[in-house]
Amino acid sequence: MDRHWFVLFLLSFAPLPIWSQDYVTPDQFAFTVDTDLVYGVDTNYLGSVDTLRLDLYKPIGNSDPRRPLLVMVHGGSWLGGCKNDPAGIVPMLQQFVKRGYVVASVNYRLGWHKDDFVPGPVAGFGITPWPEAYRSFYALDSAEIKRAIFRGMQDVKGAIRWLKARAQQDSTCVDKVMVGGESAGAFIALATAFLNAPSEKPTACAALPDAPSPYGQVLNATAFECDYQAFPVDPGMLVRPDLGPVEGVLNMNGYDASVRGVASFYGGVPWEAFDLDWLQGPDTPAVYLYHQTCDGVVMHGKGKPMSTLSANCNLGAYPWHYNYPDMYGSGAIKASFDAMIAPPEHTTDFEFCVPFDPNLSLIECPRYANNGSYHFTNDHALRATHLATFLEPLASDPGSCLNTSLRNGPKDTPPRLFPQPANEVVLLTVPSPVQKVSFVDGQGRPCKEVLSPASGIDVHDLPSGPYLIMVTMGSEVRSVPCMIAH
Repeated sequence: MDRHWFVLFLLSFAPLPIWSQDYVTPDQFAFTVDTDLVYGVDTNYLGSVDTLRLDLYKPIGNSDPRRPLLVMVHGGSWLGGCKNDPAGIVPMLQQFVKRGYVVASVNYRLGWHKDDFVPGPVAGFGITPWPEAYRSFYALDSAEIKRAIFRGMQDVKGAIRWLKARAQQDSTCVDKVMVGGESAGAFIALATAFLNAPSEKPTACAALPDAPSPYGQVLNATAFECDYQAFPVDPGMLVRPDLGPVEGVLNMNGYDASVRGVASFYGGVPWEAFDLDWLQGPDTPAVYLYHQTCDGVVMHGKGKPMSTLSANCNLGAYPWHYNYPDMYGSGAIKASFDAMIAPPEHTTDFEFCVPFDPNLSLIECPRYANNGSYHFTNDHALRATHLATFLEPLASDPGSCLNTSLRNGPKDTPPRLFPQPANEVVLLTVPSPVQKVSFVDGQGRPCKEVLSPASGIDVHDLPSGPYLIMVTMGSEVRSVPCMIAH
C-alpha cells in the first residue's frame, strides 16, 4: 500500500479553507481551560524546589489545525502574582482565547534575597501604614532583581519548549508562538524574546558571594501561585550560584524557545539589554509596547522600579527602591529602535498622562493612589484589539506550518487529531485509507461508528467529554484520544 497521508475532513461547514481563521475579531469562541499542567521543576532563589505549572486555554470551535499560541506571564514584582489571578493576567488571556488563540498562562519561580540592613522604618513593619507584604520589597542589591528576571525567563523558555512538543495535541503551530506579559511578567517576556546568546547573559547571573542574612524587620516571603509563603532562612539558603545557560535546562526536547512576537504591557528591560545588544538582530521578533507615560511603578523612560512612589509617597517608611537596578521602559525601548538602521518590526500603544510632580506630593500621591499608579492595562478590549491586529499577519499566516501539517510520513506514524477540543469540525491525519472510525466515550462505551468516512462525520450529537477514537486501517486498529466540547 502506498505510504502517503489521507486527510479526513470530518464535516466542515465553513465556506473558507479551515486555516483561514480570523484572529482579530473578539468574542468568536467559547473556551476550555486545562489547569495546573506541570511543565517542570527547578530550584528557587533559596535552593528549594518549585513545581512549575501553567494553565492552558483552548478555543471551542476553531477548526484551524495550526492555531497560534500565546504564552502570557503574570506580574507581581517578581515576588507575587499568579497565572489565574482574575484581577491580573486573566482578562487579557480571555481576550485572546475568544479570538481563537491557544493561550498558556505560566507560573514561574519567584523571589529574591533581602537587604541585611534598612536604616529607617520598614514599610509594612510595626506601625507603618503599609501592608505587611511591603516588608518583602527591600532587595539585597540590584543583582537580585536581574537574577529574578533571568530565572523567570529560563522557566518561560522551558514552558515554550514543552508546549511546542505537544503542538499536535493542542492543534497549535510551533512557528506561530508569541509571548507576552504584564509588569514584572513583561520584563520576563521581553527577556524571553530578546535574550538568546551566551554573550547576552548579565554578569549578575553568574556566581556571586553568598547573601547575608536578611534584616530582622524585612520579610523573606513570596506569593508563589498566589499562595503567601514566608520562609525562615538558614545559611544554606543564602548561596548565590551561577544561574546556568540563557536557555535554562527545562525540557531540552529538540524544540527551541524562539517566538515570532512579543507583547509588553508596562514592562521594560535592564540596562544590559542595551549594553549587551539584546534588541537587534535577524532573530528579533515583532514587538508590541503598551505603557502609560506617567507610570509610577515601571518608568516609561528610564529609572528604578517603584521610585516615584518609594521616594515621594512612602508615608514615612524608608524608601525600598534604592537597591533596585536602573531599568528602561517602553519609551526608552522605542527610542532605541528609532536609532537603529534596521529596527525590528514594532508598534507602540502609549497613553499620555500627566507626570508626577515631586514638588506637589501632597496632591500627587493621592492622584496616583486613586489611579493605580497608572500601572495597569487601561481598557483590555481595546489593547487586545490593537495587539491582535498587530499580530494578525503572524497568527493567520497559512504558510508557516503548512509544511508540518500535511507532510508525508511513515506508515507507523500514529493518527493525529485536530483541533482540540473538537466541536463540530474534526480533522484526522492517518497513514493509510480508513475503513471505519469508532467513538468510545470516557466510560468505555461505544457510541458512534462510521464506515469508510469520505465526506465527513457530524460529531455535534456527541455530548461534551473525553473520547477515544478507534481508527481501522485494513487489519490494523489505531487509537487517538479526543476531547469534544460544545
